[in-house]
Amino acid sequence: MVSLGEITKLVDGKLFGNPSIEIKRVSALEDSKEDDLTFVLEAKNLLAAESSGAKAFIVPYDASIKDRPYIQVENPRKALAKVLALFSPIDEISPGIDPKAHISKNVKFGQRVLIYPFVYIGENCEIGDDTIIHPNVTIYPRTKIGKRCIIHSGCVIGVDGFGFYREGVEFKKIPQIGRVIIEDDVEIYANNCIARGAIGNTVIKSGTKIDNLNHIAHNVKIGKNCAITTLNAFGGSSSIGDRVQMSGQCAIAPHISVGNDCILMARTGVTKNIKDGSVLLGYPAQDYTKEHKLNALIRKLPELFEKVLSLESRRKPKK
Repeated sequence: MVSLGEITKLVDGKLFGNPSIEIKRVSALEDSKEDDLTFVLEAKNLLAAESSGAKAFIVPYDASIKDRPYIQVENPRKALAKVLALFSPIDEISPGIDPKAHISKNVKFGQRVLIYPFVYIGENCEIGDDTIIHPNVTIYPRTKIGKRCIIHSGCVIGVDGFGFYREGVEFKKIPQIGRVIIEDDVEIYANNCIARGAIGNTVIKSGTKIDNLNHIAHNVKIGKNCAITTLNAFGGSSSIGDRVQMSGQCAIAPHISVGNDCILMARTGVTKNIKDGSVLLGYPAQDYTKEHKLNALIRKLPELFEKVLSLESRRKPKK
């Protein structure tokens, strides 16, 4: 068990309550019981917190809990990461290459690399220091992966780009001679497909995190410290700047650029170049406030249609 005083020091927070109270475990808000510590990541969850069974809480700096101890922190998610590591430390796994992995010729490995079973790494690849490749990842030849990267199961990196030309009624393949370059501190979750460049490279820059099930086509450029959630599609030669956030089911058309610090809300379709700092929604993408207003008007259409019908019926001459 860990005292609230120790936890407060760990998260650099401000405690309201008895520092000697001991916490047995960390739990989700809806599952919390006696002796549990839980988190209120957003103010909208305060009511649920007060009706939960938790002994103590970690909350944002502008929040408080009635009748129970709580710790205020500047960044609840950062505090969550520290506390979870305290209560459930991750077992250290020794680096190395599992004998069931297939390593082709002329692959360069950095120090402390961990390669799990059933990984395929093609010829002339480079894998940087402290990088982890999980089972069933396929890395095509000449791919370069930087330091401290994590590649989760099922990813295919360096597949041919989808490039063809028409000859009569047939499609003829265009050779794809580029490569994929993944910079340092990138994490790519399960079952992503990343195509190599046709000419030149597909590039994912440092610090970017990519959730499960995305398609990244040939010659795409993804900037630094981006956060890309699931089920997105990047058309060939599209690019996004640094610190871009993408919600699920977005699509960027080929050869389109999205600027730095943009936010693409769920199911946004980008068909033209986007300036820095834009917050977009809808198809075709537009400023999210305009899209919300449009959606509100669309929902009123059935009512407006009935009113129009009523007005027209009044105007009809009586027989």
